[in-house]
Amino acid sequence: MAVERMEMLNIIGHLEDMNFISKELVLLGCIHPVNALHEIDSNNFTISTTLKNMDALVDVCFVKPYRRNQEDARIAEQIETLLEAFELDREDIPVDPDRHSDLAGIAKDIEGVYQKVEKCRKDMESLNGQLSRNQELREHFGYLADLDIPWQELMGMEYFDFRVGTFPKENIAKLRTNYGNIPAIAYPVQSLKDHEVVVTVVPKSLTVELERIYSSLAYQSLHIPHEYQGTPGEIIRSLEEEAQDMEKELEECRTSIQKAKEEYGQLVRQACSELIIYEKMQEINNETACSNDFFYMAGWVPVKEKERLEGKLKPVMKRTLLFYKDPDQVDKAATPPTQLKNSPLLRPFEALVSMYGTPSYHELDPTSFVGLSYMLLFGVMFGDVGQGLLFFLTGCFLSKWKSRPNLGGVFTRLGISSMLFGVLYGSVFGFENWIPALLIRPMENINTMLIATIGLGVVLLSVAFVYSLLNAIRRRDVEEGLLGKNGVAGLLFFWTLLIFVLLYLQKGKLPLPLPAILLILGVLLILMVGKEPVANWLQKKRPLYREPVSDYYIEGGFGIVETLLSMLSNTISFVRVGAFALNHVGLFLAFRTMSEMMKNAAGKTLILIVGNLVIIGLEGLVVFIQGLRLEYYELFSKFYDGSGIPYHPVALKLVRRRKRIGAREAVQ
Repeated sequence: MAVERMEMLNIIGHLEDMNFISKELVLLGCIHPVNALHEIDSNNFTISTTLKNMDALVDVCFVKPYRRNQEDARIAEQIETLLEAFELDREDIPVDPDRHSDLAGIAKDIEGVYQKVEKCRKDMESLNGQLSRNQELREHFGYLADLDIPWQELMGMEYFDFRVGTFPKENIAKLRTNYGNIPAIAYPVQSLKDHEVVVTVVPKSLTVELERIYSSLAYQSLHIPHEYQGTPGEIIRSLEEEAQDMEKELEECRTSIQKAKEEYGQLVRQACSELIIYEKMQEINNETACSNDFFYMAGWVPVKEKERLEGKLKPVMKRTLLFYKDPDQVDKAATPPTQLKNSPLLRPFEALVSMYGTPSYHELDPTSFVGLSYMLLFGVMFGDVGQGLLFFLTGCFLSKWKSRPNLGGVFTRLGISSMLFGVLYGSVFGFENWIPALLIRPMENINTMLIATIGLGVVLLSVAFVYSLLNAIRRRDVEEGLLGKNGVAGLLFFWTLLIFVLLYLQKGKLPLPLPAILLILGVLLILMVGKEPVANWLQKKRPLYREPVSDYYIEGGFGIVETLLSMLSNTISFVRVGAFALNHVGLFLAFRTMSEMMKNAAGKTLILIVGNLVIIGLEGLVVFIQGLRLEYYELFSKFYDGSGIPYHPVALKLVRRRKRIGAREAVQ
């Protein structure tokens, strides 16, 4: 229901401890790193002036960006090559956090395996290239297989050129039409999908003229080497023998790699385990600044993780400096990341909030409001016990889909809401005679449904106003919180106008004289238009206006018109909730009517089943989108900015605990 509290952590330590600290931070998975060099340059890096800190303070004058060890980069590349050669998936390789994660330490073990495998890989690459060229030549000579003339004689003619090439099929007709103008013999020998293969014999003295004509017809020459001996048929047989020899060599290379995998596969897995942690360590180290003897690390850490972090760094704490700063003590440019914390019931709706934008650190998390209001809106629009049950089961299935677990969570909760409102409506798979309605039958109470949904909209909009006010208080924004269109003045105007309208519709007369009502509304409008000078006056800020006065009031006037229209449209928009509730019933009635027109029971049942599937699939999607529209446009526009930075700590994706205490198995 809130945003997790963050603090900026600055770490100063000796260079020899940097890898140990970065590894422990990776295993903890709690630090969102920021560029330490930038923090130092902007005087935002905390270094207290004490005798203990004097060396680090002096050394900071020589600070420079972290540079990755080139030898480590080379070893990492070798491990990646071996993983590819052995067809090993990184995601299936367990990570052992107890290993040292020092790539240099495994260099000797990896080097020999790599050299052997790399030679086979290069040989295979060369052989595959040769096979590809061999196949191409066999194909080209295949076009000439009927020629019983040695190839060397065709290529060695003194007065004529012999060439093979292709024309697009649409140009073959042009070739035949202009055959009399072509100073050569052109003979088609093979028809392909889009091209025709043509053999051409031309006097060498006329090759320039021929090339001019052929280029206009999109001619493409086939590059066939001159050095081959024998007829095309003999050459093809020779190429086939070469291909067989190369296939044998390829198989020998594959066998060698397979044997290497059987012998060294476990070693490569262990190396990959270290590489996974090492790469994560580099994500932290890449943001670290270094001097001659010290490193300077910075990042955001949840307050709740401080004790656990310090416990992990205990072995080096005596020679390491840790400084924490509250976000208010940090430069405004260094925006804290946002980590949401919500109950399991509402946590899946974080995905819907993130689709619009991540809440800023100083902004209220709207997930609870979105989750409850969205379930309510969906249930009202799509209330049915049977169809809601299918939604629920679909959500249970999608929850097992690892890439979209939140989608499944949203579906299960929407399904429950749909079933609850189905009980209130007395609807099961569209039938309203199976169970009694505990509250209302929408189609029998149309006006009540439409009015009730507008009332629901008023309540939700009022909550949105409250959220806006609370956000303004958190930002200490007097102008928007007190006088803004979504602040106190806007809320009072909205409710004042609403109360007067409702009383007039109910009793047929106004509770106050019209001039008094207009005066109240006018004062509120004036406050909203003049929010900037009034707020500056209240806070004793000068100047009262940040722009020319005339421009300010022209812009403010248009803004008020927009505000009035949005209040009206936002409120009326919730009529669609009732309309979709009625449409839900009406659509099933249409299918029910069609089923009653059928003469046999099978046909009736089939139409009812198809009707329910159409309603669940088509209308369910429409209602899902309409609910999002109401959340994003009618409600979020009142209070939600969504310009925050998601909290992305450097961490291993999955950690599985073994039974042995203290031993963990992590999977990247």
